[in-house]
Amino acid sequence: MSAAGAPEYDPDAEFVYDYQTLRIGGLTFVAVIMILSVLLLASNKIRRCGKPRVSVLISDNGIQIR
Repeated sequence: MSAAGAPEYDPDAEFVYDYQTLRIGGLTFVAVIMILSVLLLASNKIRRCGKPRVSVLISDNGIQIR
């Protein structure tokens, strides 16, 4: 390790992790999933906005729809 705390680059290593790109990719993935989940949860309320709910009442005389 260098004096700054960052690992030194080893050209003979088989694989070197690029932690900065991995971190940015992970954060981007999480942000997209969160936005899609909020849209999915809100879509049901948006779709029913302004539409009255249909309630079905069952009585002795038959079925009534309000």
